[in-house]
Amino acid sequence: MTHLSLSLRPAPVRCTPFVATVGLGLLLAGGPARAATPAAHGAKDARQTWALAECMSMVEEDPFGARDYAQDWLKHGGDREARHCHALALLELGDELDAAQELDDLVRKAPASGPESSASLRAVMAEEAAEAWLSAGNIPGALNIVDFGLSVRPGDVSLRLAKARALLEQGNAGAVVADLTSLVARGAEVPPEAFVLLASAERRLGQLDKATQHITLALQRMPENAAALLERGIIREQVGDATGAQADWQHVLDVAPDSHEADRARQDLAVLAADPDSP
Repeated sequence: MTHLSLSLRPAPVRCTPFVATVGLGLLLAGGPARAATPAAHGAKDARQTWALAECMSMVEEDPFGARDYAQDWLKHGGDREARHCHALALLELGDELDAAQELDDLVRKAPASGPESSASLRAVMAEEAAEAWLSAGNIPGALNIVDFGLSVRPGDVSLRLAKARALLEQGNAGAVVADLTSLVARGAEVPPEAFVLLASAERRLGQLDKATQHITLALQRMPENAAALLERGIIREQVGDATGAQADWQHVLDVAPDSHEADRARQDLAVLAADPDSP
């Protein structure tokens, strides 16, 4: 049967609401979001204010609006918060390279004090920058900013997972197994994605028994997760369970029909249907 070689996250990634929300939450934790008030340009302009919460709320639903909002904010005294929102809007709009460069610069050139200097916030932005670099096809850029982020916040789990995604794109499954095996040993506190990434790395190394074990643990925690279902389908196909693989890929289409995982599932289902040896 034709070997299907799909990565866990093969398609360019876009900023998710979760990432934007985490960044926003960390900013707000340090105090109320700052609002910039423009210089006098008439009564209407004088009343206009800008706030990070409002900008971030538009990133996914109205990225063009978020981009324009951030640009206007920058013209009226906005600084790092406006640039952060602007970069995430660009990422959502598919301008991955400019977004990556902006986010990378924000991480590396943080102020020495204040809420925006916090290691937690810089780690969030480093993860966002890594995803943007990966979307732009620049794996070294992703690995560099992740390593920088880890120097600021050693051991950060989200950054370790971002590094694993970059290493998988690079084809370095062995490094992923070495790092994530120790991470998943923590048990309940580990994000389910760690088990998915580890299973994907083990599958690429031919360690199908271990991959099956870890993808099973991932799906016990998040049974409707498209990435986990896609990966289990790939593992099942490789161990000769075409029926199980077909069921998993069809489930991906049911739970996330508009996702990148669904696009990959459709491709695999088409290959499976065209294979004369499949049941």
